[in-house]
Amino acid sequence: MRPVLGVLLSICFFASGQEIVIDSQPIRIGLALSGGGALGFAHVGVLKVLEEEGIAVSCISGNSMGSLVGGLYAAGYSTAQIESIATNADWWTLFSSDVPFGARYLPERQQSQRYVFQLRHHNFIPSFPSGLIPLQNVEFLLMKLLSKIEYNTFYEFDSLPIPYRAIAVDLDSGEKVVFRNKRLANAIRSSIAIPGVFAPEQIDGRQYVDGGVIQNLPVDPLLEFKPDLIIASLTMKHNLETGVSLIDVISRSLDLVAIEDLKQQKQLADILIEPNVDPFNPSDFFRAKELIKAGEEAARAMLPEIRAKINSRKIIAQPRKITERPLSVIRSIQFQRLKITHESFLRNKLRMRVGSYLQFDQLISDLRRIYNTDFFDHVDYRLEFDQADSVDVIIELEEKAFGFYSLGVRYDNFDNVNLGIEVGQGNLNGSGANIRAAANLRNPNELRLGLTGTRLYRLPFGYRVDGFWNSVEYSFFQNEESSLKYIMGNRGGISEAGYIIGRDAFFDFGLKAYYNVIYNKLPIAYFDTLPKQQWIVGPKFRLEFNNFNNLYFPTRGITYRLTGLYSMQQVKATENFLKLNYYSEQMIPITSWFFVRPRLEVGVTWGKAAFSEYFRSGSENLIGFDKDEFTTDQKAILRIGTDFRLFQLFNRNDYPFYLQFFSNIATFKKYDDLIDEIDFNSDFYWGIGTGVRTNTPIGPFQLTIGIADFAKPEPHRGTRVNLYLSVGREFRYTGD
Repeated sequence: MRPVLGVLLSICFFASGQEIVIDSQPIRIGLALSGGGALGFAHVGVLKVLEEEGIAVSCISGNSMGSLVGGLYAAGYSTAQIESIATNADWWTLFSSDVPFGARYLPERQQSQRYVFQLRHHNFIPSFPSGLIPLQNVEFLLMKLLSKIEYNTFYEFDSLPIPYRAIAVDLDSGEKVVFRNKRLANAIRSSIAIPGVFAPEQIDGRQYVDGGVIQNLPVDPLLEFKPDLIIASLTMKHNLETGVSLIDVISRSLDLVAIEDLKQQKQLADILIEPNVDPFNPSDFFRAKELIKAGEEAARAMLPEIRAKINSRKIIAQPRKITERPLSVIRSIQFQRLKITHESFLRNKLRMRVGSYLQFDQLISDLRRIYNTDFFDHVDYRLEFDQADSVDVIIELEEKAFGFYSLGVRYDNFDNVNLGIEVGQGNLNGSGANIRAAANLRNPNELRLGLTGTRLYRLPFGYRVDGFWNSVEYSFFQNEESSLKYIMGNRGGISEAGYIIGRDAFFDFGLKAYYNVIYNKLPIAYFDTLPKQQWIVGPKFRLEFNNFNNLYFPTRGITYRLTGLYSMQQVKATENFLKLNYYSEQMIPITSWFFVRPRLEVGVTWGKAAFSEYFRSGSENLIGFDKDEFTTDQKAILRIGTDFRLFQLFNRNDYPFYLQFFSNIATFKKYDDLIDEIDFNSDFYWGIGTGVRTNTPIGPFQLTIGIADFAKPEPHRGTRVNLYLSVGREFRYTGD
């Protein structure tokens, strides 16, 4: 029946003078992807729809985020893989210049987190970065994703599974550049370098920035491929809202600068897909899922028009298969642009060896180790092929300005605002040593000059030589009642050296010597028994283990610390005494939102201790009590805390907000006396409390309300309530 019906229909059409037209001409589709910061994640949604509908593209061009999305797709990554990268990436880490916390030695972590702000200088002239946000970690990600593909395609973009073009602007000439070859990762890195936000990319001595300076939507680079149909995806806001971040403001500015070119590029496109990105900002990297969905919706809405343009033509798009290229033998490893750092120190970081096969995973791992020394602003590589089977590995380095200014700010309701300033020069003669002068203002008032280091050339060898002068204000308590304040002045020095044990522990041994004076003779009988001046001189040591994930705001890990000082009259000390102090704290996770924090402090002194070396307890380490309420030569404090995570500030994992509950008990009686006789009410002090803590850009915030010595009978002081508030990192040199 069907053949007969077909014949009849043919006769009818013939009789009416019409013909059935079957378009057998093939069609090649080009795809252009615009910039837009995080808005460019919508391109992933556009690609998802095209991929699902079997609308394959023959060539791709991209700018900025379009360059990143288009480059990965052209290199053979599926839309599902690109979506996973966009939604699972830790963008705060990718946009950070900080060396990964666990990659530093423990003393380096302690020093790097002391201050909230640091500015580099060269010969005391401030050295400002070429971009506020570095992209080194983004480069490492691109290296991981693309290095093998680049190598196997001989660094030619036309040899990728889908031919590709990336757009950037030569910062020196001001001209648009269309990348067709070299390393794909470098081309993408150049294209995403928003001026003033991200540092420019340097390739062969030229600096490149975001192509959006001239051309946001790169349609015309596709014309060299002569596509039959061009689809353009444009992610640009149309409302007046610009957002508040620098990325938002500058991205909007680039849109306005290139507006005339945008009109021309739109005319070159056959299909224009414009996802609705008005509800978003270019800085919304954490809203990748929503942006991808916006791209999907826009692409689906345009499917009827796309199919009408394609008609019945056959789409030609056969992604090339990448053939594995034989590995090259490393002929040499060279370092470029080194000025201070010793080459031998860097070679010690390498696992690659001359004469071995080039392994990209190993190469990237070596580059990370070099960057983690914190000596460099930028680390990259290039390969020079002399023969088909050998290669020279060139490691390109940009050293930091090793001078530094550091600033610390801290507040608590006992010492009020504290300021700390440190000026120094790092990596002296490539040794890794730092010389610095530090000043603390308020309490204590302190000046400090010293030489420190956490490595000596190749060795993980810590050392410190410090001279200091300070005056510290303390409160005096008599019969558990606050009395007058007194000032203690110290001047002297510390020298110590030790060995770093793995990443999380170190041991050091040294000499401490200082002269102590108690100012302002107080009308209190107790003070008449104290020497007004003393010398404390003798050997000291410290053994510490700490694997906290953040030194000032930990959410997991454990720490142990044991310190000791032996002041000896044989070396001109006023008194003989031995002082030992033990501290431990642990974060025990019960669930992902709840953990327990036990803490133990034990201090013991044998002999007649110098008053300046007494233990001072209260407020921070003893809930419900005042600062310095207990000034003793013995201590034992046990504290149990629980933290309940309520939410996260700024949608960041490192800004959790916790509700806390505490209890602690302490004794300051000599331990041998405790063995002979114990009076719980007289010999022990206890407290309970609640509070909140969270992280802030300047350091941890802590608010605690405690109740001390409740239910103690007369004649003891009895129940009292204490509030403690602090914000900021503890940058002061306490315990020295």
